[in-house]
Amino acid sequence: MKLTPQEFPWMQSEPILAIFDALPETSLRFVGGCVRNALWGSPLGDIDLACQLEPQSVVDALTAAGIRYVPTGIDHGTVTAVIDGKPYEITSLRRDVETDGRRAVVAYTQDWAEDAQRRDLTINALYADSDGQIFDPTGQGLDDIKTRKFRFVGDAAERVQEDYLRILRFFRFLAWYGGQEKLDAASLQACREHQSGIKKLSVERVWMEMKKLLSARNPVRACHIMLTNGVLETVLPEANNVDGLEALVKLESREGIKPDPLLRLMSMSAREPLQMALLTKRLKMSNAETARLRGWADDAAQLTTDMAERDRLAVIYKSGKSIIFDRARLRAAGEADPIQSSRWMVLADLALGWQPPIFPISGKDLAEAGVPKGPGMGKALKALEALWVRSGFSTEKPQLLAALKLMGY
Repeated sequence: MKLTPQEFPWMQSEPILAIFDALPETSLRFVGGCVRNALWGSPLGDIDLACQLEPQSVVDALTAAGIRYVPTGIDHGTVTAVIDGKPYEITSLRRDVETDGRRAVVAYTQDWAEDAQRRDLTINALYADSDGQIFDPTGQGLDDIKTRKFRFVGDAAERVQEDYLRILRFFRFLAWYGGQEKLDAASLQACREHQSGIKKLSVERVWMEMKKLLSARNPVRACHIMLTNGVLETVLPEANNVDGLEALVKLESREGIKPDPLLRLMSMSAREPLQMALLTKRLKMSNAETARLRGWADDAAQLTTDMAERDRLAVIYKSGKSIIFDRARLRAAGEADPIQSSRWMVLADLALGWQPPIFPISGKDLAEAGVPKGPGMGKALKALEALWVRSGFSTEKPQLLAALKLMGY
């Protein structure tokens, strides 16, 4: 099998040609996702390259050709060439010398077959030269591409125990590229029997992989299989309601909504503050992710689809746009009545599109009105803001200051 460079312009782009020209002929090949996706006709992600030269020789060749590089993972064999601001990872061929389920001690090799044996799935162990000629050292990759079979290279249990992250990658690829094809029994068994090893991984790697999985167009089948094999309970014990995920994915499909991994995680979780606090802390999520998830779980505002417009805007103002948007969209997904679901979507759209007004009173205004600094000033500000919100944000500054006098200030 062969890729036609004319059909895939990225194979003959100026940066790629420059990199191939910089390295010895036949020493460099495309590898992994770019080859896999080209064969499937799927959108291209990163362009990764494999090379027979060791890292320092790659650096020397790039330097001689005037190509900027970054030693992103040079200790593990990876040098990143940067051309026109775009990165291209070049990884020296390797074989595993020692593994512990998280990291591998590697030795360099010039043997493409040895390099293929240390990769995770057969569909990711395909190589292509600059002319598009495909190389399949495992002898199974091309067949598995045709049937969309997700199978570990060689002995599945060995591959999984070398790096337990491969369990999550297996399901991530299933979520992104799988259909309804029967799964490889040995690979699924290896994932099921060795899932406890996931706990040895850094939580940052686990969350990154799960976030990628939840970004797939339809990850429901993959998550169902993870659930029935116990893997989802191991990874996300606080968020394993796959039925909730399925309801949200159906809403996304119906409404043309782009996948949102955080909203999908919410759909799989109970809106319970302590549980969400534990989840975000355990996975060491970013501040922004933590704020969104915990804000959704903590919010106590009462929401209904028949709220008056003034009440809708008041609750959006008090709780925050993101929180009401998330709550309303999830309610829309879980609503069996299409009319009610549509009403929840209207509230979600209002929360997303409304620009809250700015409260016209400041502490300086109160100080000028004779309110002493301290707790009393804070209480006065809150009281005036509540009055302003109840008025539908219509009460202006003079009227608010007049109301201040009626409060005894």
